[in-house]
Amino acid sequence: MGKWQSFLDFHKTKEGYILKEQDKPYKSPPEQDINVYKSVNKNFEKIKEFMNYPKSGDLILRWFKVVLPDRTADAFIFYFDGLSSRDNIGHFVLKPLMQMTAIMPPKCPEEEYISRQLITQNDVVPSKTFKQAIELVCFGGCGIFVDGISVCYVADVKGWEKRSLQKPITEGSVLGPQEGFTELIRMNTALIRKTIKDSNLVIENMSVGNKSKTPCALMYIKDLANDSLVKEIKKRLAQVDADYIFTTEELESFLEDSNLKLVPQILATERVDRASMELCDGNVVLMVNGSPFALVMPATLFTFMKTPDSRYMRMPYANLLQLVHYISLIISVLLPGLFIVITQYHHEMIPTDLLYALEASFEITPFSTLIELVVLEISFELLREAEIKIPNIGGPSISIVGALILGQAAVSANIVSPIIIIIVAFTAVGSLSTPNYSLGIAFRIMKFVYIFASAVAGFLGFTICLFLHTAMLCTTKSFGVRFLSPVAPRTREGFFKTAFIGRDYKKTSKPDYNNSKQDPDVDIKNESDGEDSE
Repeated sequence: MGKWQSFLDFHKTKEGYILKEQDKPYKSPPEQDINVYKSVNKNFEKIKEFMNYPKSGDLILRWFKVVLPDRTADAFIFYFDGLSSRDNIGHFVLKPLMQMTAIMPPKCPEEEYISRQLITQNDVVPSKTFKQAIELVCFGGCGIFVDGISVCYVADVKGWEKRSLQKPITEGSVLGPQEGFTELIRMNTALIRKTIKDSNLVIENMSVGNKSKTPCALMYIKDLANDSLVKEIKKRLAQVDADYIFTTEELESFLEDSNLKLVPQILATERVDRASMELCDGNVVLMVNGSPFALVMPATLFTFMKTPDSRYMRMPYANLLQLVHYISLIISVLLPGLFIVITQYHHEMIPTDLLYALEASFEITPFSTLIELVVLEISFELLREAEIKIPNIGGPSISIVGALILGQAAVSANIVSPIIIIIVAFTAVGSLSTPNYSLGIAFRIMKFVYIFASAVAGFLGFTICLFLHTAMLCTTKSFGVRFLSPVAPRTREGFFKTAFIGRDYKKTSKPDYNNSKQDPDVDIKNESDGEDSE
């Protein structure tokens, strides 16, 4: 018997080590997909078995009498304390069933009579199976069983605590609305409805997770979104094979085309206005209950680079900010590698006076340029993560200690050269200026690849890395749409109309890379076959 087996099977007593009593063989949970019985006692026993009563301390079961015109029937309700509203249950479920007596219409079945006249709650779902009833109760409903009726009535009496509307945290905005999504899916869909007052806006309810049954909402505008795109997203959602899904980030890994690509293929946003804009462009938005982020599909590089502020600015201002974003992205990924190439392999590209200053600063440091650059880049990544993880009170302190004290001390001690500090600072500012957080992480990873490639082979290694990186971006797809559309492949709109804000900034036209229904005569296909057409 091995060491760990002995640890698991024996425990120490005063008399010595004795064998533990073995647990009973594992018994799989009972199958819930069975029909509801007419006998209320049988239904009660099944609910106790399925809901693990009385081990589940938050499960409430209560017996009462239902007053019917011809008889008085036994009944019971079950719900989870904290998910359902006690006041709604008392006023709209128990009170009408126990006290009110209505005249039954002629030839009216009892199950229809209870649903129509006695339960005054606005939304009542009659469930024929235990599985459907339990799923609705786990989402804040209240189940009602009545003796002699083979139906479980589930009243919508949700009453859990929820976070109020706040500003978006990860997507700050100077102009435009300041509303961000919350963790409650129905509040989020209502915000979309409030913004897009279009009867063609479709919100389809579905669930993901074999056991969690997490509610989701698939949103699209019927006369804009491509039917093939909607069908493909539904297909991928149906193929999600996971027991528990709680957030959009978990679901994103199941929906994207490839998990091995560095760049994200689905845009996650917590801004109501941005999700609404993407819907109006013919894209599809997916929301998951419990997550304040919405997934936008498909997404390209230029989708990630644009910010909602560009819609609210005058055209010259918006284009200037867009140009700044592209420059910051290039600096964040290419500047350290170019610095290695120029200082180590191509000194002739540096002015003479600057070259003398650089060589003087490099001579007094004990480490090579590569080591200094890599160590400082890793140090900055540590400081960035520390500032995010610690409370807001200590965040500025970490920035001051890391950026000023440690940096100045390292230069004064001749451990690193001042020019390396400047390069790392420029790279950090460019990385922080990238509009999308996930895209910034992807290019931060590639930054280290450029550094090592440049250190090994100079400009040749830098060029090869740039070529492979561009090829990887060209082959990346988001639901059949190329990541670099409309540049590669080229579409009708072209680069400038997509990357910048043109004269049609009021969005009278829609992007053509997703083949929206507004332009059915445009013969442009960004499908998985990758064929280009102009």
